[in-house]
Amino acid sequence: MSTTPFRRGRKRVTHPSARLAERVARTLITIGGIGTILAVTLIMVFLLWVAVPLFRGASIGEARELQAAPPSARILAAGVDEYRVVGWTITADARATFVRLDTGAVLEERALCDGAAPTALAIDAESQRLALGFADGSARLGVLAFDNRVVGVDDARPEWRALAIGAVAATDGGVVRRASEEQWRVQRIDLRFDAPFDTGSKAPIRLIDQVESARGRTLALLDDAGQLALCRITERENILTGEITTAVERNAVAYALASGAAAPERLMLAGGGTMLYLAARDGTCERFDLRDLDRIALAEHVDLVDDPRPELASLRFVLGRTTLLAGDSAGRLDAWFPTKPDGATTVDGATLVRAHELARGAQAVAATASSQRSRVVAVGFADGAIELFNVTSSKDLGRVDAGAPIRALALAPREDGLVAWTDRGLRAWDLELGHTEATVAALFRPVWYEGYERPEQVWQSTSGGDDFEPKLGLWPLVFGTLKATFYSLLFGVPLAILAALFSSEFLTPRVRVPIKSTVEIMAGLPSVVLGFLAAIIFAPFVQSVVPAVLVGFVAIPFALLCGAHAWQLLPQRIALRFADWRRFLCIVAMIPLGVALSAWAGPWVECWFFGGDLEVWLSGRDGSAVGGWMLLFLPLSALVVAFANGRVLMPWLRGRSVAWKRAQCARADFARFAFNACATVALALVLSAVVSAAGFDARGSYVDTFVQRNALVVGFVMGFAIIPIIYTIAEDALSSVPEHLRLASLAAGATPWQTAVRVILPTAASGLFSAVMVGLGRAVGETMIVLMATGNTAVLDWNMFSGFRTLSANIATELPEAVRNSTHYRTLFLAALVLFAMTFAVNTAAEVVRQRFRKRAFQL
Repeated sequence: MSTTPFRRGRKRVTHPSARLAERVARTLITIGGIGTILAVTLIMVFLLWVAVPLFRGASIGEARELQAAPPSARILAAGVDEYRVVGWTITADARATFVRLDTGAVLEERALCDGAAPTALAIDAESQRLALGFADGSARLGVLAFDNRVVGVDDARPEWRALAIGAVAATDGGVVRRASEEQWRVQRIDLRFDAPFDTGSKAPIRLIDQVESARGRTLALLDDAGQLALCRITERENILTGEITTAVERNAVAYALASGAAAPERLMLAGGGTMLYLAARDGTCERFDLRDLDRIALAEHVDLVDDPRPELASLRFVLGRTTLLAGDSAGRLDAWFPTKPDGATTVDGATLVRAHELARGAQAVAATASSQRSRVVAVGFADGAIELFNVTSSKDLGRVDAGAPIRALALAPREDGLVAWTDRGLRAWDLELGHTEATVAALFRPVWYEGYERPEQVWQSTSGGDDFEPKLGLWPLVFGTLKATFYSLLFGVPLAILAALFSSEFLTPRVRVPIKSTVEIMAGLPSVVLGFLAAIIFAPFVQSVVPAVLVGFVAIPFALLCGAHAWQLLPQRIALRFADWRRFLCIVAMIPLGVALSAWAGPWVECWFFGGDLEVWLSGRDGSAVGGWMLLFLPLSALVVAFANGRVLMPWLRGRSVAWKRAQCARADFARFAFNACATVALALVLSAVVSAAGFDARGSYVDTFVQRNALVVGFVMGFAIIPIIYTIAEDALSSVPEHLRLASLAAGATPWQTAVRVILPTAASGLFSAVMVGLGRAVGETMIVLMATGNTAVLDWNMFSGFRTLSANIATELPEAVRNSTHYRTLFLAALVLFAMTFAVNTAAEVVRQRFRKRAFQL
C-alpha cells in the first residue's frame, strides 16, 4: 500500500506593496471625491457671496442737525456739491445762498443778477444751468458750479496748515478742506451769467426753461400776454477778435388758455428739446410736439392728478429729462413718461402714461429731488417724512423723519448724502444706497422701462449716454439658454441615440469599432472652431439655401428610410452576402441622395408654400400661412400616422401575411411605407389649410423674420458638438445590456429591430438618460458656439430664424467690462448662480429618474 504524502495548501498572502498601493488609491479617491464636493460647494458659496449684496437694503445714517436759518422766500432749487461740503439754494426772490454742511454757517448770499429782478427763473438739476427771464422780454443764461482745485504744501496758506485732516474752513469765495497731510482741496463758488439777449417777447416773461442738447441750446418761455415761444440759441465766436455773438431764432407756438382753465404754473422742456410741458396747479398738463419747429403742435392734454380735489404740488424730471415726477397735495408721487403705443392718435404718435406709482404719503408732497447719476429720487412731505425710491424698479430704499415740514431736498451727486431744508433749519444724512436697480421682481419679472409701451423683460446693461436706464432682466438670458438647449437637443439627441442603437445592434464589431473611435475623436473639436465655422461658413451658406435646408430635415430621413425598405426587396441570398460593411456603405450613400433631393425640391417648395421668397414670406408681406403651419404639422402628422400604423395597419397586415413569403412581405412593407409617407404629407397639408383658413398665422411665433445667425444654425452646430458625447455614453449603455436578453427575444420570434426597440432600449434606459443629461449639461454651459453663431441679442421669442443670448455667453461677453462690485458686475454673478442652479436642478432630477430606471432594469 503506497501512501501519498500530505500536501498543505499554499498560503495566499497579499504583497505589502499591493496593500500599500490599495491604501494610497483609496486615500486619493476619497480626497478627490471630497475635494470635488468641496470645490463645487465653494463655487456656489462664492457666487452667493458676490450676488447676495444685490438685495441688501439701503443704509441711512443718523440725522445731523445743522444750525442754519431757512431762507425766508420760497426755495425753487437746492443742491449739494460733489464732496458734500457746500449746500446751496435758489429762492423765488432770485437770491442764491451757500452754506457749509458741517456747521450750517452761511458762506455767501448773493443776488443772481444786478439791476432789475427776474420775473421767471429755471434751473436744470443735472447740469445746474440757469435761465432768467425779465420784465422787458429779455433773458439771461448762466451756470452754478464749483471750481475744485487741489493745493499742495507749497501753495497752502498758513491758516490752512493748522487744519486737521478732514477739517473744513471758510476761505475767500468758498471753502477749503484738508484731504491729507500734504493736500488741501479748495472749492470756490462759480456763479456766472452770459450777457442778456432779446427773446422777442413784448411782455414780462412769466415762465421759462432751457435745455442743451446735440442740436444746440433751446429756450422755452411764456409771457404775461399768453405768448408761448421757443427760441433756438446759437453762439458764434469771431476767430480774430474772440468776441462771441449770440443769435436767437424765435418760433411762436400756437397756444391759447381755454376759458375757465387754470393758468399754467410750470413750463418744462424735455430732454433734447423735442417736447414741451405746460402744467397748472389743478394737475392739467399740455404736451407740445417740438420735433419740427415750423409745425409745433399741441400733442395731448393729460390730467396728472386723477382726483379733482388734490393739487399738483411738485413736478420735476428725473435723470435724462424724459420721466416726469408728479407729486400732489394728497401725498401721491407718480412717474410719467411718453410711450408710442399702436393706434395712438396724437400728432407724434406718443402718449403720456403713468408708469410707476411710487409714494403714498400721509401729507402733501412738499419737495422732490433726483439723483444726477441714477434714477433715485427723494420725496419730502409736509409732515417732515422723507422717502427714497428708485423709479425704474419702484424699490423703496428707506424712510427718515426730518422733524419739521420739508421745504427743499438735495441728493449728493455721488448718492452718498441727503440734505433737507426744513422750517427749523438743515438736516443731513449719510447714505449708502447699495444696488437700487436690483430687486427680485426687477430681475425676473417685467419692468416698465422709460419709453416702452408696456412692462417688459429686457437685458441692456450699457449704453452710450450718461442718462441711460439700466435694464437687467435675467429672464431673456434664461430663455436664450433654454432655447439654445432645446434646438441643439432637438437636433442632436435623435441622431446620437439612433446612431448608438444602430452601432450596437446592427453593425458588426469589425465596422463598429472604427466608427465609434471616429465619432469619439469628433468630441475633441474645440468649440471655438465650431463657432467660427458656424459664423463664417454655415450661417451664410444656410441663408442662401434656407428652403433646401428645411426640406432636408424631411428629405434626408425619407431617403434613408427608402433605402432601408429597398434593401428588403433584395433577394435573401444577396442581402445576407452584403450584410457587412457594404450594407453600411449603401446606407451612407443614401445621404447624398437625400441632399440632392433637398436641393432639387427646395425651390419648388419655396414657390408653392412661401410665395417664391422665404425671407419675404417670413416678414409677413406675401404668401399664405399654410407653409408655416406645414413646418409644425409635418412632424406631428408623422407621429399620428405612426401611431395609427402601429395600432391599425400593422395588426391587419400581420394577420394577412401569415402565409406570405419574404418577397411578398418586403413589397407590402414598402407599399405601407409609401402609403404612410403620403398620408403624413396629406394630413399635414389638411391641418395647415384648416388652421390657415381659420385666420391663424405661424409667422410671429416659432417662425418670424430671418436673421443670418439664428437658432437653426446654432442647433445644428451645437447638436454636432453634443452628438459625440451622447453617442459614446449611449452606445456603451446599449452594449452593456446582457446578451441573454437579446437571445431570448430573438428566440421568441422577435426581429432584430423589435428586439432593439422593445427590449434593449428599455433595459438601457438609465444609461441613455444619463447620456442625454450629459449632453444637456454640455449644451447649457456652451459659450463660444452660441457667442459666435448667433446675433447675441437678448430677445424673447421661439423663432428658429432669430438669435438669442445665453447666460454663459452673456457672462463671457460682459464680465471683463463690468465695473467691479457694481450692480452690473454682481448681476452677472447672479446670472452665473442661476446657471449653476439650473444645472444642479436638472442633474438632480436626472439622477432621480436614472435611479428609477436602474431599479427597473435590475429587476430584469
